[in-house]
Amino acid sequence: MNLSPLVAATVLICVAMLLALVQPRWPLWCRAIWRLAVFVSLTLLLQRVLGSPLHPNYGTANAKDEIWARFIEAAWWVIGARGLVGIVRLAVFMEHRARETQIISDLLAGMIYIATALAVVNFVFQVPISGLLATSGVLAIVLGLALQSTLADVFSGIAVGLERPFRVGDLLWVEGGNIDGRVVQVNWRSTQIATAEGNIATVPNSVIAKARLVNRSLPTPMRRDKIELRIENAAPPPVCMTTMDAATKSCLLLLDVPAPVIECTSLAGDGNVFQIWFSVSDADHLGSARTELLSQLHRYLRHAGISFGVAGLAPVPAAAPFDCAALIAASDLFGGIEPSQRDLIAQHLTEVRLQPGDVLITQGMVPTALFLVASGTLEITVQRPGEAPHVAHRMGPGESVGAVGLITGSPYAATATAITPAVVYRLDKAAIAAAVAQMPALREGLQAAAERGQAALRRDATAPENHAPAHPELFRATLRSFLNLLGH
Repeated sequence: MNLSPLVAATVLICVAMLLALVQPRWPLWCRAIWRLAVFVSLTLLLQRVLGSPLHPNYGTANAKDEIWARFIEAAWWVIGARGLVGIVRLAVFMEHRARETQIISDLLAGMIYIATALAVVNFVFQVPISGLLATSGVLAIVLGLALQSTLADVFSGIAVGLERPFRVGDLLWVEGGNIDGRVVQVNWRSTQIATAEGNIATVPNSVIAKARLVNRSLPTPMRRDKIELRIENAAPPPVCMTTMDAATKSCLLLLDVPAPVIECTSLAGDGNVFQIWFSVSDADHLGSARTELLSQLHRYLRHAGISFGVAGLAPVPAAAPFDCAALIAASDLFGGIEPSQRDLIAQHLTEVRLQPGDVLITQGMVPTALFLVASGTLEITVQRPGEAPHVAHRMGPGESVGAVGLITGSPYAATATAITPAVVYRLDKAAIAAAVAQMPALREGLQAAAERGQAALRRDATAPENHAPAHPELFRATLRSFLNLLGH
């Protein structure tokens, strides 16, 4: 027997074993090519010593050389199996399937290694495997009965892997346990789902295979949801729906396409029921969008004088719509002044009605008045040089616009446009001066109210950044100068 090829084959096997320690860091395609190259080289070496590796001829070699040759032959089968497994995993990788869900590739790898072990027993050691197969069949029946539930999870995992109704990272709802969350791992026995409560739900694959599933990430991650409101039955449904439509358009987190849908689903003595369907870009914004929508609905319905209904209670006392004084009292700017002062300011308010598309103020315009929103929605847009206009804020009832510009004299830094029918009240600088002249104490009331409402003034999107009331002392000085000018 020629020993030189055996020595070369042994060296090649040792090198392959040493490189196997660092191969996990290699890309899959690099590992597959390396294993294939080792297998081809080892095949060529064995052909010079044993002939065909499938029908080896050990000749009349001594016992030590024959054991050596059988070891090389067994290594050839193992390296061939590893190469085939690498090709299978590379094929799975090229299909862009998540590693956690590659149950099929693991199963094929196990079958390849079992077949390789049987081939080594039969071809290398020349031991008949028919009796071994018969014994293993009986053993498989015993193990199958003992591990029935586990095997059900395993084969259900295989079925799920073939069908691929979800992937790692998808948002999944599972019937039965009412589990709703993001898939974080899929293994042989179970699927792990991270729920909104911060827990990990482990669901057996057999349950996954039988339950109804809703993949909220397909075909897009967009989520659609609804809220239900019961409104006093005295309020006409068209008026309620118009008010709700304005509230939905004031929400920045809701998608414009598809647009929110408002439906009246029930008329009853204890209230009319409305459903509002809305969409968000993904599930992460769903909770925030619901909060924003409910807050705006409360604001708009309250300012429209529409009460919520109570199931089983009829009729609900009707709420009075806001008049000018009530609007001032509920505003974020003048809410802190005395009732007599509010009534005086209300006498100087001028009503302005807007239709969708009407512009209330324009960016760069010199302020001459401030405005209180009574109903409807205004969109505040800012345009910087070389950029398209972007939405900075959407304003609803009770909010004010233009106060900072009026006090500081700086131009408006944004444009306010009505996107629904709206009613706003205008308060000119001359009207404020007339009110102060009629009631001098109003000057101190306005100063105190504005200082208390600095948080609201910071939200004035029409104020330039360098004139925002960030420094209280500077703002107080500017406000006093403004009020002193009004008094002269």
